[in-house]
Amino acid sequence: MKVVTMAGKGRFVFGLLATLALGGLAACDPGPSEVYYSMSTAAEMGDLDGFLAGFTKESQPLIKAQISLSEAYDQKADNPVRQLVFDSVDGVTTEDDSAILEVSSGGRNQKIKMIKTDDGWRIDTKVLAEYWEDLKKNR
Repeated sequence: MKVVTMAGKGRFVFGLLATLALGGLAACDPGPSEVYYSMSTAAEMGDLDGFLAGFTKESQPLIKAQISLSEAYDQKADNPVRQLVFDSVDGVTTEDDSAILEVSSGGRNQKIKMIKTDDGWRIDTKVLAEYWEDLKKNR
C-alpha cells in the first residue's frame, strides 16, 4: 500500500491525541471519530490491515482489491486511501446506528457515513456509496 502524505500532520496528530484522551474518559467502545482516526493513522503509516479494520468485514475484500487495482494502474483518484483519509474530523452527527463524519484536509471536504456493527463503528462500502449518491441527487 502506498503511503499518502497529509498536510497539517501536527493538527492531525493533535486531533488524534485529543480524541484518544477523551476516548479514555468515555465509555468502553470507541466512537465513530476514534475509529476513523485509527484507520486514517494506519493508512498514513502504510498499515493496510489497520486501515481495513475500519471497514465492515463484507467491505474489506472490496477495499483491498480497489487499493491493489488503483496502484497497479496508477489510478490515484480511485484509491480508497485518497478518497477517505483526511486530516481532521470537523463534526460528527449520530443517529441510532449510523454516523455522519464531516472531514477535511486542506481545501478538500467530505462526508463519510459509518454504521454501528457488532464489531463497532465501521464504514460499509455499499452504505457509503448509497449515501454519496443521495448527496449528489440532493445538490
